[in-house]
Amino acid sequence: MFFVKGYVCDVNYKQELLAVLQVFLVRMIFFSLAKSGGRLSQKPEIESPDLNQFVEKISGVLRGVKRQNQVIGVDFSIAGVAFAHIQRPATQQPCLVHCDFLPTESGIDLAELLRARLFKLGLQGIPCNLVMSPGSYQLILGEAPKVPAEELAEALRWRIKDLVQFPISEAVMDAFLLPEDSVRGTSRMAYAVASQRKNIEVAVAAAKSSGLQLKNIDIPELVLRNLAEACCDTKRGVAIVKLHQGGGSLQIIRDGNLYLSRQFSLAYNAGLLDDLPGEALVLELQRSLDYFERQMRQVPPSHIYLCGENVTADKLTPQIRNALAVTINLLDLNDGVQIADAIPDHILSLALYAIGAALRQDHVGQG
Repeated sequence: MFFVKGYVCDVNYKQELLAVLQVFLVRMIFFSLAKSGGRLSQKPEIESPDLNQFVEKISGVLRGVKRQNQVIGVDFSIAGVAFAHIQRPATQQPCLVHCDFLPTESGIDLAELLRARLFKLGLQGIPCNLVMSPGSYQLILGEAPKVPAEELAEALRWRIKDLVQFPISEAVMDAFLLPEDSVRGTSRMAYAVASQRKNIEVAVAAAKSSGLQLKNIDIPELVLRNLAEACCDTKRGVAIVKLHQGGGSLQIIRDGNLYLSRQFSLAYNAGLLDDLPGEALVLELQRSLDYFERQMRQVPPSHIYLCGENVTADKLTPQIRNALAVTINLLDLNDGVQIADAIPDHILSLALYAIGAALRQDHVGQG
């Protein structure tokens, strides 16, 4: 590995740079010999076309290097748009270089607002992982048909046709398998993700208008899985609980796999001074763990990590911390991500989905 202007480059880029430099130096030598009658000049002259071509080639390589191992996660919502720019140095933790939440402004398109900010930061054209908004898709659990993984989504289409809230012919489908041991003694299960085609088209158009190179479209449940993988030890299983105004979601992840996803309502206003409704929250956590242990016959997770808008340490009271046999803590992004000093904590809480999307590395449920 080596560095160019602070960016980590792989061997292919190194070889490409060396090849361009070698060709250019050979041309310099021959040009100098020709101009000096066979004598090598100490200061060879370079014709401007050759120099311009050289600069263009080097610039092109450096642009590729600059975008190597970089992703932007984007989360559009009614309140605004969050983005997170992650770099992945080869031998270090992922780096959260830029992160912000741009609130909705009257009369201004969110995509244009994001485009302007990314232009200011010089982040145009970087690959983008976009998060679907809650309510723009349905996540449906069902028995997995015995088909190859690449045929799973289409096979589930007709099994869920009566469960989606729109004509199944308008559905864009994806699916992923739960681990084989997720439900003991029964057939293997799978999650189907169904979104109306117009919602996908809106998401693609938003990414394009923002000047981003769309790479993946993800869902909140899986971007939270990405956060867990980056910041927690998931070998024994962990639960990630994200709270927002009026409710929350719980995901149980073990060894990189999503086992359970559950939504619940909660009387939480998500304001800076709003306390967590401890009794109601603990009840929802207990219901989820009971289902996981009794219905799915699984060992309970080792930890529960809370996160979300204005979910801070002072709100995690002893009543909440000590209510269950499982350890309950706040999710600390610093455990798995190097965070730039200029990014405040409240922005991180608003951009959790975007950060999780930028941390995506693989596909789930294919094993």
